[in-house]
Amino acid sequence: MTPKRASICVSCVLAAMLIAHTCSATTGVVLYEKGFAVVAVDGRVNQVGGVISGHTTECKLDMANSMVAIAAGLAKQEDVFNAREILRQAMQQARTVEEAADFAQRQIQRKFPAAVEAFRKNNPDRANDASNLGLQFVIAGLDDAGTVHVARCFISESKAPQVDNATGSDDHVGVAVIGESNAVDRDLDRLHNTNGWEGKGNPTDLEKMARRFIALEILEAPHRVGTPLAVVLLDRNGVHGVEDGACKAAP
Repeated sequence: MTPKRASICVSCVLAAMLIAHTCSATTGVVLYEKGFAVVAVDGRVNQVGGVISGHTTECKLDMANSMVAIAAGLAKQEDVFNAREILRQAMQQARTVEEAADFAQRQIQRKFPAAVEAFRKNNPDRANDASNLGLQFVIAGLDDAGTVHVARCFISESKAPQVDNATGSDDHVGVAVIGESNAVDRDLDRLHNTNGWEGKGNPTDLEKMARRFIALEILEAPHRVGTPLAVVLLDRNGVHGVEDGACKAAP
């Protein structure tokens, strides 16, 4: 199998470090083929003021209507903006992944300027950094025919939204990564150059690959990305928890 790579956005790395109060310095990975997908995400949430002062854990997977979503970057500002709530609502109301992504994008675009303004207010010494703030999200799910669909979007205060929609195929592994991804990018290049994707065409192999990618990011940026991992499998039978991570106690 060879990887079919979507363009990977890394513009929210600064955003992941600068959000007031708390931030989800997320690495999220979706690996998929025609009939199944593996979704994995780290569980670290940093306590942020002028510097990162500590961390907690949080479930970063949201599931509804046989879809799974992850958000990274400026995903939450208290009493102003919560991208995860928007994503949950979008998945609950939509019939398809594409409809959910479109709904979420429109809602986030409408509310995102207020989130950036709140960031500026809470971080007056870093007002110039606000131009780097962005939000990425990815939604994965299956249609009625059992085909995986993945939609990813990057929204920035200073740039037009970038939408990246793709469908896996029988002879290609689809790859969608959000958040911290420098180490993943390098490993994807290595795998491509060495035919390291050969034979990676079943859920078990793609689960191992997804775990490897997040582990590499933890080694690369341990102060921003960390355990516990949450991993789920999407197939014709719905969403299956492979490893709960921080989602074990989530409602």
